[in-house]
Amino acid sequence: MTERTLTPGPFTALADDIRDHGYAIVQTRIERVPARYRAARCTDVSGCDRPATLITLAVAGVVDDDCGTGFSFARRGGEILRTPVCDMHRIEASHDLYYVLTERTRPDGIRAFDLPGQHMDWI
Repeated sequence: MTERTLTPGPFTALADDIRDHGYAIVQTRIERVPARYRAARCTDVSGCDRPATLITLAVAGVVDDDCGTGFSFARRGGEILRTPVCDMHRIEASHDLYYVLTERTRPDGIRAFDLPGQHMDWI
């Protein structure tokens, strides 16, 4: 299994994955996302019904402008593609989201980025 990559600063490696694979997978604590996503339950296919503590997202682009650095998230039907999970199912989340995006099993080499302390500005 591919290691997780801690991403506290510049998003060079994340942008590299977007360039190489069309998107990057990021994961952050559920309290760092907009309120409408915070009440989610774990969506693991095993039927887990714990409250979600993490959210996994597909980033389609990194936007770097005068206001700072932001993300363009992959969407379907106008909704951001996301996989909320509990701590127990955090590893499977990136694989599940990759499958939703591509209908293929996630290959080695695609990292899952942790964004601790990154409060995202969602539009």
